[in-house]
Amino acid sequence: MEKLTPQQLATLHNHLIHTGSTDALVDELLDHLACEVEYYLWIGLPFDNALQTVLEQANVKAVQHLRSHYNVALSMTDEQLRQASLDDIVFEFRNKLYGAYDLRQAYRVTLRNAFIMAISLCMMGMTMLNGISRRSWSYFSMWGVFWLVGLCGVTFAAVSWYLQHLRQHQLAR
Repeated sequence: MEKLTPQQLATLHNHLIHTGSTDALVDELLDHLACEVEYYLWIGLPFDNALQTVLEQANVKAVQHLRSHYNVALSMTDEQLRQASLDDIVFEFRNKLYGAYDLRQAYRVTLRNAFIMAISLCMMGMTMLNGISRRSWSYFSMWGVFWLVGLCGVTFAAVSWYLQHLRQHQLAR
């Protein structure tokens, strides 16, 4: 699929500005129109014809309808804004279904699990190296406790990751 040049994108942007789209949704609308023009370029129309076709479809009423739809669907009320997290504020006028919002929401849990897993595996590795160098092993020694704590940490992180994975799949359905 062909990509639009910066000059072609500027033409689309100017059209949006002339139709009264000066708010935060210009980027969303520009992306929508650019995808439409790229589709027509892909099927063989020259840029001027593709632009004319898209602009006929994206008249002032259509752009205003999209703007009002996005404002209603994506904006938060004052009460929601007071209770919102930083992620909610950052993604206020963006489509949350692309996946970046979900990744940001799961970031803290993922970071916690990775940290626990790394520390636990280090503890288990040190214990194994100590057991190999001493040629003896006992769960009732300090190194045995290190091994068990590491094993519990790895198990906790793995189960937590699995449950998070299940929750994401249930939300996707």
